[in-house]
Amino acid sequence: MLDFAFSMPTRILFGSGARSLLERELDEQPGAKVLLVYGRDSARANGSYGDITGLLEARDIAYVEHPGCRQDPDDAFVGAGAELALDHGVDFILAIGGGSVIDAAKAIALLTANRTRDIWAYRTAPQDFTAPALPLGVVLTTTGTGTEVNGGFVISRRGDNEKIAFSSLSTRPRFAYCNPDYTITLPPQVLADNYTDILSHLLEQYFSMEDSTGIVDAIILEAIHYLLKNTPALRTWKDSYGFRANTMFASTLSLSYLFSCGKKVPWILHYLTHALAARRPISHGTSLRIVMPGWLVWLSGNPAYATRTRQLADKLALSDAARLGQYFLDHFALMGCDPNPLLTDEEEAQIVARLSADTEFLARANLDARDLRCILDWVHHAC
Repeated sequence: MLDFAFSMPTRILFGSGARSLLERELDEQPGAKVLLVYGRDSARANGSYGDITGLLEARDIAYVEHPGCRQDPDDAFVGAGAELALDHGVDFILAIGGGSVIDAAKAIALLTANRTRDIWAYRTAPQDFTAPALPLGVVLTTTGTGTEVNGGFVISRRGDNEKIAFSSLSTRPRFAYCNPDYTITLPPQVLADNYTDILSHLLEQYFSMEDSTGIVDAIILEAIHYLLKNTPALRTWKDSYGFRANTMFASTLSLSYLFSCGKKVPWILHYLTHALAARRPISHGTSLRIVMPGWLVWLSGNPAYATRTRQLADKLALSDAARLGQYFLDHFALMGCDPNPLLTDEEEAQIVARLSADTEFLARANLDARDLRCILDWVHHAC
């Protein structure tokens, strides 16, 4: 196990009866004017928007709204949000939604504090962003993201739809109100995407660069086993509060940095899917389901990951680690997700070319172009 530092400063307010905890948290925050960041229709449909605005108004906390966040938030949306926050003297950001909304709110909080609207400037000259992000709170209305407890955020560039992962510890939310009942209205396809995303976060951190295993890996394996065992329950999602709560908490833990402690995680799968998303307008969950099986097959044939693939196969009662790809495909079908076309030869070539040019990533993940082609060329029937 490598040396590490770990903290999770985000206060988790969890459960359908945690409203009183949220009220107390709002009373303790220093914000005099809040920027509400949310999507289009879901926040109103699940009741979270009405609950939060009601709490703010009861406390005479002024707020400005920045609605309309789309899947894969882009630089234009976060830039407009920062401009709105600066114009109105906002001093607290409150996100109501899932991963896209929370990521956008993090970028807005960082931009506003540094009095700019250009998120790409943070990529090219992070040293110029000397001010920590504005304080941020989250009202979580989905599962699968995990971004409510970390400092990472992914923003797309509208001009070429390039997706870039950013990181700033100052954007970690002060609190995250996680009410499983807000997820009852999630459509089946979104649930499938969320579930796939949780599995991907767990798998990526399990398949780290170290051969040794320990307590962190044991927890990850149990979480993966729990999710796969309960995959059929997605079809009756709204009927089981316990399943919704456990899934939501699994998502929160999966990207809390806990499962990366003592590890070097290359995030190969997510680099590949971000490159795919730049070529095809599909959901993150869909791109994961297309690429993940081939990645698992490649891992099972790579001696560097032999111990980990064998242990995962044993946990899932598989006789051969080479069956991991098909095993996950079978579970994608149990999620009830819609079928999607496989990668075209052109898409494969473009993804390989793009990531082959990222020499820092290749060195960190110990990959070459041949490895990338091997992952992407595996023929399967994607869900």
